[in-house]
Amino acid sequence: MSFLTPLYLLGALGLAIPIILHLLHDRPKNKQEFGSLMFLDKTKPPVDRKRRPTHLLLLLLRCLALLLLAFVFARPFVTVDDPADATRRDRQWITVLLDRSASMQRADLWAQAKAGVQTMLGQLGPGDRFTLIAFDDSTEQLAEVKSWLGSSSEAEVNAQLERLAKPGFGGSNLGQALVLAGESIQEAESGPDEQPLARREIVVISDLQKGSRLGDVQGYEWPTGIKVTLRQIGEDDQGNAGIEQVASRAPWAAAEAVPSFRISNSANGIGDELEFLAHTATGETLSQKVHVPPGRSRVVELPGEWAGKSVERLAIRGDAAEFDNQFHFAQNRQQTVRIVYIGEDKPNDAEGSLFYLASAFQQSSTLDFQVEVLSGKSTGPLPEADLFVIGDTVDDPLAQALGQAIEEGAIGLMVVQSPGQAANLGQWLGVDGVIIREVASSDLYSGFSGRGAKLELKLDHPVLAVFRDARYSNFTNLHFWKYRELQNLPDDGIDVLARFDSGAPAWLSAHRGAGRLLVMASGWKPADSQLALSTKFIPLLYSILQTVLDSKTLSRQFVVGEKVDVTRFNNGQAGGGITVMPPGDGAAAISVDKFFTPAAPGLYTAKGSGWSESFAVNLKATESQTEPIVMDQFKKLGLPMTDPVASPGEIAEAAAAAEKTEAHRREYWQWALAAVLLFVTLETVLAARGSRSAEPVMIT
Repeated sequence: MSFLTPLYLLGALGLAIPIILHLLHDRPKNKQEFGSLMFLDKTKPPVDRKRRPTHLLLLLLRCLALLLLAFVFARPFVTVDDPADATRRDRQWITVLLDRSASMQRADLWAQAKAGVQTMLGQLGPGDRFTLIAFDDSTEQLAEVKSWLGSSSEAEVNAQLERLAKPGFGGSNLGQALVLAGESIQEAESGPDEQPLARREIVVISDLQKGSRLGDVQGYEWPTGIKVTLRQIGEDDQGNAGIEQVASRAPWAAAEAVPSFRISNSANGIGDELEFLAHTATGETLSQKVHVPPGRSRVVELPGEWAGKSVERLAIRGDAAEFDNQFHFAQNRQQTVRIVYIGEDKPNDAEGSLFYLASAFQQSSTLDFQVEVLSGKSTGPLPEADLFVIGDTVDDPLAQALGQAIEEGAIGLMVVQSPGQAANLGQWLGVDGVIIREVASSDLYSGFSGRGAKLELKLDHPVLAVFRDARYSNFTNLHFWKYRELQNLPDDGIDVLARFDSGAPAWLSAHRGAGRLLVMASGWKPADSQLALSTKFIPLLYSILQTVLDSKTLSRQFVVGEKVDVTRFNNGQAGGGITVMPPGDGAAAISVDKFFTPAAPGLYTAKGSGWSESFAVNLKATESQTEPIVMDQFKKLGLPMTDPVASPGEIAEAAAAAEKTEAHRREYWQWALAAVLLFVTLETVLAARGSRSAEPVMIT
């Protein structure tokens, strides 16, 4: 039994009033004096300390009436359970996001994570919904139970959980997993016979390391009624050190690029001295000490005495966690870049264009530039090349072959040095009537005066993107002594990359089929300009060749989970029938058409018809950042980490439930009020019958 207004029960304290009155009722009320007793001594009546109430039946009726009156105002009721609701309970949907990234390999984190899943299973009851999702760089739904059935459902989940014997080698994309779980809950619909869910919770079981990606969560609008609970396992109390390769510098910045590696030490590292190791293909181990203070990093170049060795694997030693201490290394093979110069220049003529062209490209460990000279009057076949530089008039049929090569994907750089090249330019641009007019500076031979035409560049074009760098963007001191004005050019298909200060086009770019033709209205030889002697010349040539260099210097370093395009191997001529051999003894070759996604670190070997190349796969560098994320960061990202506010739909459901409860409520205050009236009536009757005049009391 319950009461709607239980405070009225305090009125029962009024029972003391009739009890007190009945205790005082036996005292004499009237006095009658008798003359015959006037000479007697006065004596006090005996005091009876055991005073008892009189008229017990009246007292009982009056007390019951007061008690029932307080009972009426308190509104007693009894709720009768609906038989249809006897088997129902508040349902919940728990979604567990289990971190299986590489950082979970530390110590016993994986065992703690599995124990955390078991704890969540213990909170489920009949009819609840449960989802288990494992995540690293990607997400995988391991189990989905729409209606929990106790031990049978638990066995189903545990069977899927046991498939994950240990965590993988991928990175941690926590943001993507959270958004996926939120969208799954939002899109789910309850069946017509299902009870609505009273609780929706996403539980993250992870080490919450700083290397986790959270970008997807930023700006995400969470559905109402969802709570996110973060359960961090493990403590990063001993720190960690990691190793990663540093991106190589621009090809023109150094003739010999030495592989460099960044070794980082976390702020709570156990020491500041680490050992840098190299393991060669012959089984030799090389080492050197590296001093890296906690909270800092240091870039280390591969020592010169190691350069000649066939290094397959690098490592660091001296930190607490060893899961990320190995770095597999695949050295790039030297690739050939073929450049054909078409003209009549002599290789050793310092006044010609060929001399500076050949000097600009320097051989490195990854690139072997081969410059070949061909006369424009040659009648022989056009050799294959990655770049054709045309510095003079080209006769047919060589001109036709050159135009066809550009259409098929080659890059042509035409340096206009005489009006006689107009026919070639019109032929390759597909337009008639092109005219080239010689334009000289007002002071043609004033090379020391500093006067001459200057350039205005279009830096948003990919060829000139390199000059956005402040080190190369200043063209104010670059002068052109003479140039050629190009007339009657086509209106479409031409990009003007640079203009002289007179407004005339200086550098042009035209896409021809699958290839590209670039035109320079002034050359780089000293008689034309200062370009060859400036700091802009080499970056410009490399930028023109950028697409070729990118394809030939593609790194053979990859990370776990990254798609590897196997057709890029063998200098882009891999062909078909490619197989990939994973690392480890007894590994079976995998046939690949185009893309291969490695699942573990190590040295892989891609093989084709007549060729074989190795590539290395490593962990993502962010997995070495094992420091935990500060919880305030999750709050700033807007994660709903507090109990959700009831939505309008939930409020309506609660109101309906209240109405349903009220419908099954039985109240008894009416019966209590009737009993009060009955007791009052009886009390009135008994009091009337028992009323009589008080008899005189003799006083002596």
